[in-house]
Amino acid sequence: MPSHASPRPRPRVRLRDVVLVGVLVSVLVAGVAVALWVVPGGHSDGAAPVARSTDSAASGASDLATPSPSTPAPPPPRVSAGAAPRLETTPVAGRRLVATVRKKRGWTPGVRFAYQWLVDGKRIAGATRPTLVPTDEMVGRSVSVQVLGRVPGYRPAVSRSKARTILPDNPLAGGEWAVYRGPWNGIYPAYERAGGEDKGLLARIALQPRVIWFAGDFSTSSIGPQLRTFIAEQQAVSGKDALIQIAVFREWPRGEGGRGKPLSGSEQAAYRAWVDAAADAIGDARVAMVLEPDLGLNAVPNNSWETRTADPAVRLGLVKYAARRFSALPRTSVYLDASDSDWLSVPKIVPVLEAAGIGYTRGFALGATHYSSVADNIDYGMRIIDALDADGISGKKFVIDTADNGRPFTWMQHRSEHPGADFDNAATCRSASDTTCDTLGVPPTTDVAGQPGLDLTARQRTDALRYVDAYLWFGRPWLIRQASPFSLSRSLEVARSTPFQ
Repeated sequence: MPSHASPRPRPRVRLRDVVLVGVLVSVLVAGVAVALWVVPGGHSDGAAPVARSTDSAASGASDLATPSPSTPAPPPPRVSAGAAPRLETTPVAGRRLVATVRKKRGWTPGVRFAYQWLVDGKRIAGATRPTLVPTDEMVGRSVSVQVLGRVPGYRPAVSRSKARTILPDNPLAGGEWAVYRGPWNGIYPAYERAGGEDKGLLARIALQPRVIWFAGDFSTSSIGPQLRTFIAEQQAVSGKDALIQIAVFREWPRGEGGRGKPLSGSEQAAYRAWVDAAADAIGDARVAMVLEPDLGLNAVPNNSWETRTADPAVRLGLVKYAARRFSALPRTSVYLDASDSDWLSVPKIVPVLEAAGIGYTRGFALGATHYSSVADNIDYGMRIIDALDADGISGKKFVIDTADNGRPFTWMQHRSEHPGADFDNAATCRSASDTTCDTLGVPPTTDVAGQPGLDLTARQRTDALRYVDAYLWFGRPWLIRQASPFSLSRSLEVARSTPFQ
């Protein structure tokens, strides 16, 4: 009987064995992968390994995670800043100022400019054009202009002009001031005759520009020829553009003592004819004019015992005619007399000025025949300007007499210290310690803010710079009662005692 071997029994595959084999395979595959990551290419020199993979998807993911650095684009070139902008004229309040830039002087071709004006280094809002009109409030401050140069495809460049000081619009500033060398008032002939110390003292008066008064003692027929000769003689010495200084004192044909009697019709006509003749003689000469010293006598007097003017409206109407006529001349600057800080309040003098034609004139004058300080008259003048502004009359300037206020004092101080003495002929100073006495003040000048010895506050200096055209000598302390005749002794005393020369 054949023998048949019994078949070998098949080993039973159990689920747990399958799972175990799967785990072993997974571990083996993972180990190989780790070996490939940790030792790519068999690095043995300590260099940082770099993972490598032949899987394109894996490679792409790696590139996104760590992008390779790129070189930044270079910045565009900057506009070449060439010649700086320039201010074509001296900065003056009220006058158009023009800035220019020369494009061909080093600037990138095709450049275009944006402008910005600055005052004291700070931007002026809205001032972005090539022109600027400085205001009175800017006087004394520095102005400059900044330009931004642009060219398409370039970075812009900035350039700024030099800063320059803004000056007041002052017709008295600049040029030569004529010095009267004729016989009137006696001071120049006395200087020519003098010698030694006296000559030096008299020169302090005689060689200064002074206001010469033209009054009613010149007839209507003579005022024209006299003025023409007066102007021509000074222009012959100082030039055609020299500043000539005069005062017109014609409102009182019978003198101030006769103001209680009204002017007749013929006297009114004579006033207008006289003014016409004087205006024709002045013509196009450069003139500073103080119009009608003692105009304030038309106001209500401060004291009940003073003689009142009989016809102030008539007289002020005549002065208004003169203000309009003289102010119409091309180079005549008219200043109506407006009293002094110690004489007439602002409510009294402002209506007088308005009735006398202040609207036509450059402004007003302070200090004639009085001795108040420059500081007090600056403050007084500013109050007048404020009152005129409130009445719609703006833009006015003023001048201050400094011929006789070297040691300033008021009418009340004089009355207290010298009872019964003549205020118009105040005693002259004899020594440096004298007070309440008459002596020369600051010499005539348009440098109103820079004079030492005036003790001005910062505010007063600013106000002076903006609103005071000049310190003039229209008082005459070298004359008896500041009118006539010439006094050699007074002249020497006020010249010797002045603290300003």
